[in-house]
Amino acid sequence: MGRATLILILFSFAASAQQSDTGVAIAEFSAGGIFGLGAHGSVGGSLGAPISRFLVPFIDFSYSPLISYAYNYGTNLTGKALYGSNLANINGGVKIRFPSKSSDWVPYIGLGGGLLHFSSSDETSGFGATQTITTSRNELAFNGGVGALYYVTQHVGFGIDAKGYVGHPRRFAQATAGVFYQFP
Repeated sequence: MGRATLILILFSFAASAQQSDTGVAIAEFSAGGIFGLGAHGSVGGSLGAPISRFLVPFIDFSYSPLISYAYNYGTNLTGKALYGSNLANINGGVKIRFPSKSSDWVPYIGLGGGLLHFSSSDETSGFGATQTITTSRNELAFNGGVGALYYVTQHVGFGIDAKGYVGHPRRFAQATAGVFYQFP
């Protein structure tokens, strides 16, 4: 089997991909970064259930470690400490798709809202004492974004997504790329 034949077979699989199925679920795993709170990595997942060819309600979750560092404290800097913070995000909304029968790319815009959970921990030890101070805060945020899915087969593909979050008092962006599976 020649290289041209193999490429033709792969393209024929992609040509049979459909993005207009309803009554299915689309699960996606993604990784990327957040920007505007510094630049940090991010991992997440999403679950969508198309109710029409154009509308996909979704719920997603992401996690981003924000800052982590060790430091010394005290008059002679003999105390040791470790500080770390992270962001967990759960939100839902709707994606409005723009499917095309002639392309396996499905661009979309999305609107949603959800909860941002910021937490931090400061662990100190020295001077005969060990102490951990933890803080956490929840904030409501709205988001809007754009993205696209590329169907390799009818059930498997790749996705890219860029989202902006607006809450009080923070605003930041998240960009991700991932893989998805559409079932059943």
